[in-house]
Amino acid sequence: MTQPARGLDETVGPYRLIRAIGAGGSARIDLARIDRAYNFQRHVVIKRPLEHLRGDPVVAASLRREARIGGRLAHPNLVAVLDAGTHDGYDYLALEYVQGTSLRDLMQSSVPAGQVRALPVEVALGIVIDIARGLHDAHELRDERGEPLGLVHRDISPGNVLLGLDGAVKVADFGIAKETRVSTLSGSMHGTVTYMAPEQCRGHAFDRRADLWAVGVILYELATHQRLFWADNDVASLHRVLSGQIPRPRKLVPALPSGLEDIIMTAVAQDPAGRFATARELADALETYAAIQGHVVSARWIARTVEEVVGARSAPWVPATTVVTPEHEPSLVAVIERDVEAEPDVLPTFGPSDGAAEEDAVANAPALPARRAKGRWLPYAIGGALLGAGLGIAFALHGDDAPSPRRASSALVPAPAPTPTPAPPATMIAPPSAEVEAADVSAAPAPGTSRPTPRAHRHHLTNPPAAGSNAAVSAPISEVQPPVSGSASGSANGSAARPANVEWKPSMLLPTDKGSGTTKSP
Repeated sequence: MTQPARGLDETVGPYRLIRAIGAGGSARIDLARIDRAYNFQRHVVIKRPLEHLRGDPVVAASLRREARIGGRLAHPNLVAVLDAGTHDGYDYLALEYVQGTSLRDLMQSSVPAGQVRALPVEVALGIVIDIARGLHDAHELRDERGEPLGLVHRDISPGNVLLGLDGAVKVADFGIAKETRVSTLSGSMHGTVTYMAPEQCRGHAFDRRADLWAVGVILYELATHQRLFWADNDVASLHRVLSGQIPRPRKLVPALPSGLEDIIMTAVAQDPAGRFATARELADALETYAAIQGHVVSARWIARTVEEVVGARSAPWVPATTVVTPEHEPSLVAVIERDVEAEPDVLPTFGPSDGAAEEDAVANAPALPARRAKGRWLPYAIGGALLGAGLGIAFALHGDDAPSPRRASSALVPAPAPTPTPAPPATMIAPPSAEVEAADVSAAPAPGTSRPTPRAHRHHLTNPPAAGSNAAVSAPISEVQPPVSGSASGSANGSAARPANVEWKPSMLLPTDKGSGTTKSP
């Protein structure tokens, strides 16, 4: 096909031509658009005679035949005829636009003459199956009375098979299709010689099995990667078709499975009686073979192969787009940086601190949004938990030399300020059911050093005494906290000795008063 000049600015009927697509021996095709009410638009392909053939009755009859047959055909593997009409004294058709390429370009472009591009077996099988499915629907077409037309395409070739970027496979050009319910001899050949059946080349009567021969030749070439009847000219190709000499595919490709070879040789049998009876039988045989071999046949693989060959293309009526960022709008990076709030300057601290100061800090801290506070403080919470666990293990291993776990955790969980309770210097007075929750345990100071003043002990009061009651429980300070000076009964590492009535559990990290050493005051 030749490529006519682009840049059209004319109308054909209600269709405005956009650009030329190509031309054949008798007709040309152009991309066009129709505009209707409510901003309705549809892009189609306009098929019309070449300028010097617009008065030819044969060309007009071909277009009218295609319009009549195409109006009755409706199958996803056939190019749809959408409209037909007359403009300036010539006939035209409005056809479905398929964005992609032809099977001929897919098979023969960028390869030496006489060879075929190697395609994945799933793609080759999928293309041939879809061709056969569409042809069967055309072969089964009936007239208004329900009588079969015996329609034969007569020009099944890679040039008349369109492949869409979406993986669609569509048979086009029923312009020379013939109704064979009455077998006649035309006295002339129509079609592509290298894909014409022998009976068609000889001018004998033929039926739908002539189309199956052409499909078999396409399958042969896709499987062997070589043109079957290619020659320097049509006369030489015709002699090769009529010779009946077809080498078996496995001689060219020894790795080809024998099951696929049998299907191919059945489709290209010289005698029409030895071929598949219908295109549906051929499609079913290929689908069964694919299932046995584990080949997944789908439009997705066809679409991927077509895109690899022709490249990703936008619709021809869509101009190239360029993304421009307005100057008054910040970039995406600036938006992200602006949205992220600054981290707090004061990080959580661990160690001795004043409980009241901690409460004030928590109360005066700015409130973070709920959706961000959770993610922001999660690393600090995890770090505090790990540090607390490490301090606990160190305290369990080294006794009182380790820092107080209560002090270490005070930065994470602020405790209320202790309530002062009047008590004698040597005793701590609490209600009868009071339980000692925790006590500060610190290491004995080294000789010659002074001991820091211990923090006030916190108590958990569960049952306050009744008014006027003198009942109380007193416990010596020595029974609650370790002695402040060194002792011979201390451990080997120098830590202060614990009283016998206090049981130490490293997992709890706190001394537990069993109550055996308490005495009731009179």
